Amino acid sequence: MISYLSRIHINFFLIRTSILNRRLSTIDINDEDYSLSTIMTDNVQVKEGKANIHLPEGAVFYNPAQVFNRDLSVACLRLVSKYHHENECKKIKKNDPNATCIPFDQLSAGVRQENGLKIAEALSATGLRSIRYAREIPGIDTIYANDIDAGAVESIKQNIDSNDVKHLVQASHDDAMNLLYSHRKVDGQFHVVDLDPYGTPAQFLDGAVQCIKKNGVLCITATDMASLCGNNPHSCYSKYGSIPLHQPFCHEFALRMILYTLHMQAARYDRIIEPLLCMSIDFYVRLFVRIGYGSAKAQSQLGEIATVYNCVYCSSFFFQPYGQASLDERGNAKFKYAHGPPVGTNCSHCASNLRVGGPIWLGPLFDHSFVNELITSIEQAPEDSYAYRDRMLSMLYVVKEELPDPLYFDNGKLARVMHTHIPQNKLIKSALLNAGYRVSTSHARQDSIKTNAPHHIVWDIMRAFAEQSSTKRATTERLNTDSSYYHLLTKPSTIQVDFTEHPDWESEARKNKLIRFMGNPHARWGPLGKAVTKKKRSNDDNDSIPNKKQTKSDEDSSTEENL
Repeated sequence: MISYLSRIHINFFLIRTSILNRRLSTIDINDEDYSLSTIMTDNVQVKEGKANIHLPEGAVFYNPAQVFNRDLSVACLRLVSKYHHENECKKIKKNDPNATCIPFDQLSAGVRQENGLKIAEALSATGLRSIRYAREIPGIDTIYANDIDAGAVESIKQNIDSNDVKHLVQASHDDAMNLLYSHRKVDGQFHVVDLDPYGTPAQFLDGAVQCIKKNGVLCITATDMASLCGNNPHSCYSKYGSIPLHQPFCHEFALRMILYTLHMQAARYDRIIEPLLCMSIDFYVRLFVRIGYGSAKAQSQLGEIATVYNCVYCSSFFFQPYGQASLDERGNAKFKYAHGPPVGTNCSHCASNLRVGGPIWLGPLFDHSFVNELITSIEQAPEDSYAYRDRMLSMLYVVKEELPDPLYFDNGKLARVMHTHIPQNKLIKSALLNAGYRVSTSHARQDSIKTNAPHHIVWDIMRAFAEQSSTKRATTERLNTDSSYYHLLTKPSTIQVDFTEHPDWESEARKNKLIRFMGNPHARWGPLGKAVTKKKRSNDDNDSIPNKKQTKSDEDSSTEENL
């Protein structure tokens, strides 16, 4: 009976949703009642930012969950455009000291700027992102809105005309790889390449690093978080050449695997990567990376690559760099072999087994000067410039305070390992600060503990906390002396732990009562399926076989932890 009623309730919900979708004709992301996460109507007009686009008939082309992605991209590229314009002004004044140059603040969006940014959106779909760039970012020369699907290109052309950006945005019907490889010559290269594919961007990275100008910026989105977060290690290895680790730090690990892959692609062509802003957001990751030139600099980045040893019990992690590289006085790369391994066959804290992950990028994920300017730019922009202005600022404030040290511990995981209740962040952070180390939170996880303290200091603090907690635990005499918990619990402390509240335990954002971790704005917030036209969908329905086994994509198989 309960099962029967549940089926009735589900069917009623689906019918109600279908009727609601048929009645929709226009959607504005700024409306308070806007809460859809899928759009499959016949005729839909979507207003986002300053763009107004038409969605193709019967196709899932638009995901509201990516509005934050596009808002952040507009804000970042506005800053990139400012840097580019200032550099162009310096070149003009160098050649002619009496020449005048219009300040960036006086440039208008939607007006073509000679010698401005040349942007390629390799996978454009409806062209929404390109149109927003054209209408909201000053200092743009040309934007290529490319897609391999003929129907999508027709939609792009229609949206370009309806938004009056034909002088800035050029529709391109080509394979993304062909577009990127055909612009490898210096005179045809792009200042910005934006990759926002369905799933992995791995196959596009080689072409992207070759068609980017010196100090150009790659904007990369990856939504295959199931692979990147360790649910499908073999799939991740085939895409990125790296093995993921299914741990609480998996989201930051995903960013660092992609940066490793990008570094390897760039180094082949004597190019370096300089991450400006790399973030884990909702069900995807977004990276903004500057590409520099120079063979010696590319070789010197070898020291930023490492394999990771991860304990299966206490989650401690150990890095094995591939080498030590630096630049000498003449600018040549100097290489030294790395020493290792950093740990024995078992974990040095709990004597448990170790597993190997990576390689990953050990360098910084952010350029803090870029982040600071980005925050200032968003705060000074009109409040209606970005639909998710508050959420962008909340995440960027966390990024601003985040330490550059790779990976982090999870508060809940530390407590489970020590068989005690979860300690307050105030206690753990104060203890680390009192011991003379730095500590912060990671933007990728709310209960994270990121610190430059050695791991044995972290476990000394957790042992001291467990001893004074009221949680009932078995005495050491009753424990199995071969267990990992026994080894961790009975290890002698190396410091005198002080839980006295430290004045700096609270971040500036928290002191100012800024919301640092905002929840999802609507229910069922997540990835969508690939765009399927009505004709293709009807053909698939006719060819379908009853009880046919269906496989999930990496996006659909993401676990709750990964989302």
